[in-house]
Amino acid sequence: MCTTLAVSIALGAAQAATGIQEQNAAYAARRDAVLRSNHAATTKYANELTIAEYNDKLKGDVFERELKADAAAQTELAAVRQNNQINADNASVAAQVEKNEKLAEQAFKTQDNLAKSIAAQGEILASGAQSGNSLAALLQGAEREFGFEQAQIDASQDSVFRAYAIEQYGIDLDKYSADVAAINSTKSIATQKAASYEPIKPIMQATPRKPSILGPILSGATTAVSAGSAIGGENFWKDLNWSTGTVTG
Repeated sequence: MCTTLAVSIALGAAQAATGIQEQNAAYAARRDAVLRSNHAATTKYANELTIAEYNDKLKGDVFERELKADAAAQTELAAVRQNNQINADNASVAAQVEKNEKLAEQAFKTQDNLAKSIAAQGEILASGAQSGNSLAALLQGAEREFGFEQAQIDASQDSVFRAYAIEQYGIDLDKYSADVAAINSTKSIATQKAASYEPIKPIMQATPRKPSILGPILSGATTAVSAGSAIGGENFWKDLNWSTGTVTG
């Protein structure tokens, strides 16, 4: 009967050990699956975050190059406009010089006309002409001739001023047109780049709790009881003396 008890206990212990082993193996499989899933999700998130950071850096580099290109274009535009101003100033100076030369020529003509008028009036007075209406008429005639000459000179001066004003307007217009053309040809290419969306953080799965060994132990006890009853008879456990390990009755 001791053999029956030993066999029953051995079978129960084997069943409990097998149950614990299978239970632990299943737990390890579930745990490893959760760990692999969490690791894969964490790795994917880290890769997406790295890619987003890399793309943002590329966008920043492109934007920086665009800003430098815009700055260079503005520098070139300033140089073009400065050159346009220099050309306009040179043309304006040349126009002023030409105007002043013509005005100087007209001033000499005015002085020459005035000298001729004075000389003509002196000749009339020195001619011995009798005073009266005839002398006054001669002097008025000389004065009218001086006036006609001076009116032509003054008209020529007005023409000089008008020609200078028209030329200066053309110079200003040319400069304005050149500036507008330079401005229109200078385009800004820098555009603010939108940042990449941050990847969605993964939700980690909870590691399963390690199962209790109570279940396999109870299953082993049940196996031991069943084995004892099968080998020693239905009354084996009832007739078993636990102190001596023998069956009575």
